[in-house]
Amino acid sequence: MKTATVGEIQKNFASVLRNIDNGEEITITKRGKPVARIISLGPKNKIEWPDFYHEAVELKGKPVSEIVIEGREDRF
Repeated sequence: MKTATVGEIQKNFASVLRNIDNGEEITITKRGKPVARIISLGPKNKIEWPDFYHEAVELKGKPVSEIVIEGREDRF
């Protein structure tokens, strides 16, 4: 287990998070006394995303790009 001061955590938070992601536990000290411990929540679970492509609804009518172009042409 690694220790770090509050100031070190504030200055190097990104690298601290990388170390935690790699499974390291870090004890935070304030004036030489431990005040907290940061640990990883555990392994990242694989997210099962829904199949948005097959669930999509086909829309009818003009594409939005054409509507925008027509709106711009009216102003000039």
